[in-house]
Amino acid sequence: MGRIESVDSSPIAYFVMGICGSGKSTIAIEIAKAKRIEMLDADDFHPQSNVDKMSTGIPLTDDDRAGWLHVLNAELKGKVSKGESVVLACSALKQRYRDALGEGLPDVRWLYLRGDRETILERMGGRKDHFMPTTLVDSQLEALEEPKGALVVDIRLPVDLIVEKAVAEL
Repeated sequence: MGRIESVDSSPIAYFVMGICGSGKSTIAIEIAKAKRIEMLDADDFHPQSNVDKMSTGIPLTDDDRAGWLHVLNAELKGKVSKGESVVLACSALKQRYRDALGEGLPDVRWLYLRGDRETILERMGGRKDHFMPTTLVDSQLEALEEPKGALVVDIRLPVDLIVEKAVAEL
């Protein structure tokens, strides 16, 4: 999606988080459309070494994520410094990852897409052309630290209802 001016008076960094298969990209795209802002997918910023590792079913370590989180934060700061709001789809599994992503940003809002293992596995099984195998679902669930202060929605709700709630409450 190209650069689009935000309709917000001050720039906001919106984060759509959850484990793999929770619908982050789908929901973030729809929020971006509704708010007329740019959407970024954190997966697009992974170095090839991270993609290769995940593709073979090996979970990323904190060290693997550190540079990636820094790059994402810098990208968001760049957008916000230009007065642009942006929405980022990112797993953001741990509080320290969320802290790194939001560091130095004046206004951040979090949407947590909460889903159970069975729903996630069903969704992941239907994916095509994605590097994340279903074998990493359990490691993501184990790593997940549920956020405080986020808008929490159940991923079993229809996409339009999730987006409506997010746009109204974020």
